[in-house]
Amino acid sequence: MGASRRCDVVRSTFSTPDVERGLESLATVYGTRIRMTRPAVNGAPCGYERRAVGPLALDSIAFPTDVSYDVEPVGPLMVLEVLSGGVTVDCDSVSTDSAVGDVMAPAQPGIPFHSHLDHARTRVAVIEPALLREVAGLGREESRTPLRLLRLEASAAPAHVAVWRSATRYVWDLFGAEGVAGTPLVLDAAVRMLAGAALAFFPNTYTAQDPLLRGPGHVGEVTMRRAVAYIDAHADGPVALSDIAAAAGVSARALQYGFRRHHGISPMGYLRRVRLERAHLELQAADRADGETVAVIAARWGWGKPGNFSVAYRQAYGISPSTTLRNDGGLPTARS
Repeated sequence: MGASRRCDVVRSTFSTPDVERGLESLATVYGTRIRMTRPAVNGAPCGYERRAVGPLALDSIAFPTDVSYDVEPVGPLMVLEVLSGGVTVDCDSVSTDSAVGDVMAPAQPGIPFHSHLDHARTRVAVIEPALLREVAGLGREESRTPLRLLRLEASAAPAHVAVWRSATRYVWDLFGAEGVAGTPLVLDAAVRMLAGAALAFFPNTYTAQDPLLRGPGHVGEVTMRRAVAYIDAHADGPVALSDIAAAAGVSARALQYGFRRHHGISPMGYLRRVRLERAHLELQAADRADGETVAVIAARWGWGKPGNFSVAYRQAYGISPSTTLRNDGGLPTARS
């Protein structure tokens, strides 16, 4: 096994013609135990490649044989896309069959399962519950009930499948790329984007109810100023909802309610707006002779795709970011 590190990205690979050894390696990666229940024919290499940033990992797994195995409980949520072959998972009295093109979350976190791979190649997103709690808006003060999927037997809806496949390809390529795109803010945004998609596409106990509907109480101006001051001071680094809530001295739920009431936007939306303003100021001050480009500045402030940055920038300022760069900053302020 070999591993390398670039910024916050950790990469690892493993390949072997010995199926049992391959399963043992996967067990180590997932922090569990895997027991093969049906002998497999060794031959073609089986293995995986992992690209991970903190609480999110993407695994490309290949087992070019028929193999069945039992897996002891795994804590993270796993979302599986079948690239070739077939996969069957039995978990919590539910049997799930997946074919090429399916995107599924077949196993309940924290519950053992049985799986059969039929010459399968898959891409698996492995998402830690702490990240899912954060993205779902569940703060540190709330009870830490286990994540449970509300259904196992159904694959993601076709529209969701298309979005998930596009998102995972983007994140996979981003985690493997060199260059300006892999800034800390871009990586953090990609991690949260994929976690948010998993929560949205697979009904679960973290998002079964909208936390803003339960009336968290009044959030005053002083509290909001503390939250805004924290965002202003930390916008150049990764920021979690729980970080802002802790700085403001309120729950994550109350913070979301307060931002909606006072600013008409979520806390993370407000953070994104601040970062767009910082990027705008840098474009105004940039010297192209120093090698500054729209892509470099956009990535520094959390946009991995310059096209997405251009759309947001034009909506805010009524002009393209490249025009700002060329004009040495002769631009109006953001639209209200």
